[in-house]
Amino acid sequence: MSEKTQVQELSSHQYKKNCTLVVPGLLELPSEDHEGYCKNKPSLKELELFLSKAKQQSHSQVGFEKVLFELFDVIASKDHAHPVAPVSYLADADTIADNRAMVWCLRADPVYLAPDRDELVLSGPEVLSLSMSEADHLATELNVLFEEDGWHLEAITATRWYLHLPEDPQIKTSDLSQVRGQSINRFLPSGVEGKLWHRIMNEVQMVLHASEVNIERQRHGELPVSSLWFWGGGKLPEFGHSCWSQVWSGDVLSRGLAKITRTPCFPVPKNSKAWLGQVNAPGEHMIVCDDFISLQNERERNDSDAWCGALQEFEIEWLPPLLEALRNGELDELTLNPCDGRTFSLTKSRLKYWWRRRKSIRTYCR
Repeated sequence: MSEKTQVQELSSHQYKKNCTLVVPGLLELPSEDHEGYCKNKPSLKELELFLSKAKQQSHSQVGFEKVLFELFDVIASKDHAHPVAPVSYLADADTIADNRAMVWCLRADPVYLAPDRDELVLSGPEVLSLSMSEADHLATELNVLFEEDGWHLEAITATRWYLHLPEDPQIKTSDLSQVRGQSINRFLPSGVEGKLWHRIMNEVQMVLHASEVNIERQRHGELPVSSLWFWGGGKLPEFGHSCWSQVWSGDVLSRGLAKITRTPCFPVPKNSKAWLGQVNAPGEHMIVCDDFISLQNERERNDSDAWCGALQEFEIEWLPPLLEALRNGELDELTLNPCDGRTFSLTKSRLKYWWRRRKSIRTYCR
């Protein structure tokens, strides 16, 4: 290849504009009733067209949090899970210099545990509808338990709480997204200090059971905060250069990763037409579809109607303008990442693959 050709290719690459849509659970049915779900789903011609013509690739990471760390080129250590807590803390606390963010940090989110025979089934913070005053009161009560060990619990939002520790607690935990709607038995902390943390969880549950906040909530027919779910622990990781020109997300972990990698981050526009009007730089752009994160957070409710509504909005508000942008050269490549170990990438040339017929969405659902 001549030097002139290399320069031309480099110059062309500098002006390319690619878009990656992170849509967690896009192809994951919210209910075991697949037949009923597919019967009630909206028309998804644009999405089916996209999937049929796109290049499908397999990836090792499955799950929203793991995929995000991979997209930002952060690899977890063998000993610990991805450090969701310290990264999301930076976004929630809107700081990068707070000393608490530099020591070991665990997410300690409030949850409801529903008795089911001899098991306890977890529902996430969203089902509680806690107020900030309730969250602050409960955190204050629990800090009486924690302060002897030099730990500090911080309820930054009603749904996201953080436990700051002076050192590695030496446990392995399960992401909250894995446990929603499941019995907690096989997801409890494990590792060197696993048994100790089982006792800590029991003590936490006793404090919460006796709390006036929970007594008052139950008096008004509201669910109590049964326990805290500890997960996502770690220290701030080392980051290299981000490949992303811009990120568009309201999700706290995405904002934290963008903050650390110094990637410009903006709220998600109402639709792709608005996004195309706002994007002002070439390169790689990531859009994290916040609506699907909210649905995943509440998936234990198995609300097929809500999922169908989100799919229909995605079909109408996002895909047609982006596909048109591919056709007219405004975008060079469009990638869908449903966070299930697959990506689907589409270019203008692949849109012309007439022999790849549109297939039903059921072909791709897991």
